[in-house]
Amino acid sequence: MAFHIWWQQHGGIGGHVWLRNEQMAAIREEMLAQGMACGREGGAGIGLHKLETPQDWFVSEIEIEEALEAASAEATVIEDAKLWVDWLVFLEGAARHGGLRVKP
Repeated sequence: MAFHIWWQQHGGIGGHVWLRNEQMAAIREEMLAQGMACGREGGAGIGLHKLETPQDWFVSEIEIEEALEAASAEATVIEDAKLWVDWLVFLEGAARHGGLRVKP
């Protein structure tokens, strides 16, 4: 199973990624380590439950901006530094394009 993640507003050519479960797990772990994610009960950042299972989720621009405020391009736990930087760049684009849609 994979995660298909799209900017809310995209032109059909760019603004989307496909991530394998292990890639998404590594990203979630780094986001937690950097304080970019929150639980189901709320808080600042992206609701981690939206990135745990590939379901139809929406991540708002506000959630993304809060997460990016806490982010560092220097990875702390993820081994694939390029994956991490690419994820941050993707999130920056999503913040300018209406948020994210997470789909199975």
